[in-house]
Amino acid sequence: MRDYAAERFEAGSRALFNRAHPLAEAVMKGWKEHSPVDCLIISPDSELMGRQLVNELHEDSNRRGLASYEYYLTFLKQSLGGKQPGLGNLILTRESASEEVLDVFRTPTVGYQDYTVVVIDTTDFENGGTLTIDIEVGRDEGEGVFYLFDGDSELSTDKKTPKDMLARTWIGAGDTREIRHRFDRGQLFKLGATGYWDREEPCVNAFRATVSVQKNLNEGTSGAPSTGLRVVLDSTQSSPEILDVFRAPGNGYQDYTVVNIDTTAFEAGGTLSIYIQVGSADAAGSFDLFDSDAELPTEGIPEALVSAWGIKPNTATTIMHRFARGEVFKLGATGDWFAERGNTNAFHAKISVEED
Repeated sequence: MRDYAAERFEAGSRALFNRAHPLAEAVMKGWKEHSPVDCLIISPDSELMGRQLVNELHEDSNRRGLASYEYYLTFLKQSLGGKQPGLGNLILTRESASEEVLDVFRTPTVGYQDYTVVVIDTTDFENGGTLTIDIEVGRDEGEGVFYLFDGDSELSTDKKTPKDMLARTWIGAGDTREIRHRFDRGQLFKLGATGYWDREEPCVNAFRATVSVQKNLNEGTSGAPSTGLRVVLDSTQSSPEILDVFRAPGNGYQDYTVVNIDTTAFEAGGTLSIYIQVGSADAAGSFDLFDSDAELPTEGIPEALVSAWGIKPNTATTIMHRFARGEVFKLGATGDWFAERGNTNAFHAKISVEED
């Protein structure tokens, strides 16, 4: 290398740059066209570990609510921690639980998948949470299909619908959809974006994804179910509506999305009625109503006040329970035991009370 440097010094601007050198390859991989200064973290083995564009430092630090020097220190720590900031990974933390990516997807070649991959790092959320991805597709021609995978999944390139996906959505040009996935512990995910197969002409379209995590409300309570949402019924709010998701827990287990239903305004009692409609995704739903002091189980058959199990997609049911005096009930929504573990579906609940 000393000889090579001496030759370049003698040749001046006429010398060719050695693009094959590992350090040069790392720098070329990291730089961004027209950026005046790129801060690159490179390992002793010439592996690119992180990138921060100086022109975007002020904007990035403001977006995270940090002073520039605090944000830059975070960038250094994340680089040395192997999180690869600025290289396409979205790193979500308790202090910065929302990130955005703007990219393109392509119509795949016949017989193959062609993914644009976004790695989502949620490892800071040790006790899990709910991952929400709001995706907007550009107005150019071309529909997009978006798949969510575990971080260690190998994304198949064949045309078949991937079986190991956690969630998916199809989005038409100019439309917006959402992917939601609840996870038990922090991990890496992969968002795979690709064009829709059934097109005569190949195309490229843009997409913007806003990725956020809401931490589990039961954080630090040894895995007990979340206390969840709360709705209050009284004479002025007699029939509130809830739209949420549930997840299939696997055979023999429970993983409740919890809705707390406050009927204390009805001191003389009444009849609680809950009309529940299950969405069109793959998982069937099961719904259990508990009283206020019940410990919601994480496995086994629940001892509930009333239950409705195995409600198939695109169908509805009604749970009814008569109570002697007003109290707070807990509605637990979970996937059916026969649904594939991790599958999610939406549910819409309309809650009302008829006084005695």
